[in-house]
Amino acid sequence: MEPMKIKELEQEIDRKYGNTTGIVIIKDGAVSYEKYFQGCIANSRVHVYSVTKSVISILIGIALDKGYITNIDEKVLNYFPEYKVKKGETKIQSITLKNMLTMTAPYKYRFFAPYIKYFTSIDWVKFSLDLLGGRGKIGVFRYAPLIGPDILSGILVKATGKSVLDFATENLFDPLGIRVENN
Repeated sequence: MEPMKIKELEQEIDRKYGNTTGIVIIKDGAVSYEKYFQGCIANSRVHVYSVTKSVISILIGIALDKGYITNIDEKVLNYFPEYKVKKGETKIQSITLKNMLTMTAPYKYRFFAPYIKYFTSIDWVKFSLDLLGGRGKIGVFRYAPLIGPDILSGILVKATGKSVLDFATENLFDPLGIRVENN
């Protein structure tokens, strides 16, 4: 990268993207730019938040490719036969993996998920399934910061018989040379 462009990029990051911890640009197999921000270094640990949704989606794709999941049009509840659908609930039965992956599943809360109840629940997948459905329309985008990825994580565990971390390590992280510590 040109020095002037680098300076502009770094100023833009400082001005508008204060949560950026690092950028690495690889061109033709070689690192052409590497810079860390906010006191971070190459091996700093940071919370990735929404990146988790992308990783879970990749893992669903790998599970699909390996035959653990038949197709993304499968119903979510096929993976949770033990789940008791709440009386009067009619939407959850039709929600598919594709709806979960594209965030087009309805939820039973208006604006923000009940985070305190969610984080204190003993079973995040069941808690998330309890919020799935309701009066919203299937196929309409509805951002789901936690609930969708937790249901997809539950599906991965059911489909593969492994923890999400074990499946990810074996099929994604190790092949890419990514070291993940479990703590």
